[in-house]
Amino acid sequence: MPELTLASFNTHYGVLPLSQACGPYDLMAALEGLGEPDVMVIQEVWRRAGDRGIVDDFAHAHGYERHDVEFARATMQARWPRPDAEGEGTVGLAVLTRLPARVLGRPALGPTRRDPIPGRRVIHLELDVRGTPIDLIGVHLTSVLPEGPPQQLRRLAKRFPDSGRPAVMTGDCNFWGWPATALLPGWRRAVRGRTWPAPRPHSQIDHVFVRGGMDVLEAAVLPAVGSDHRPVRVRLRVN
Repeated sequence: MPELTLASFNTHYGVLPLSQACGPYDLMAALEGLGEPDVMVIQEVWRRAGDRGIVDDFAHAHGYERHDVEFARATMQARWPRPDAEGEGTVGLAVLTRLPARVLGRPALGPTRRDPIPGRRVIHLELDVRGTPIDLIGVHLTSVLPEGPPQQLRRLAKRFPDSGRPAVMTGDCNFWGWPATALLPGWRRAVRGRTWPAPRPHSQIDHVFVRGGMDVLEAAVLPAVGSDHRPVRVRLRVN
């Protein structure tokens, strides 16, 4: 039966947490430290306008095909990086894959009241896992609590009903595991462990959900690598 490895990581624009003055960290080394899985879902991908970013350079150097969804203009010229309509760059989400893939859609998650990213979207791909098609949904939900993440999770549940084939949904959900699962009927958590804030995590808000014929063979929260989030990694078998 075919297997795949997958990692999800919120890069925090490639800078350290606010408690460490948001100085840059070695994002290239952090991505290389994820073990080169088959698929990577990367959140808070920063690019200066008109330029390549570190995630682009990593994908090119390591043989990944890249699929992107851009959320908003953003700035690094502030106390901490954030969306900004007048910003000097953009922030978004990227899926890097060594498996054959095609994009099925980039549906919107909004409108969501008070979300600083009104253009927030997910990316939906079909992956060919050694001849078996699976759905992959990459997400980065709003951090506007308490109503934002539950509202967006309910929308995801309606937009992606069970098609009968294996599926993975992964990314920064800005919400705890058990209530997120309750809002996503039919999905189950593939990895459990605290991911945020990275230096001394007390909560898991970065998730991998699976459904259909997916067996979880290995799952781990990885050590802190610079971002305010810890990466997660899983090895899955498709039945």
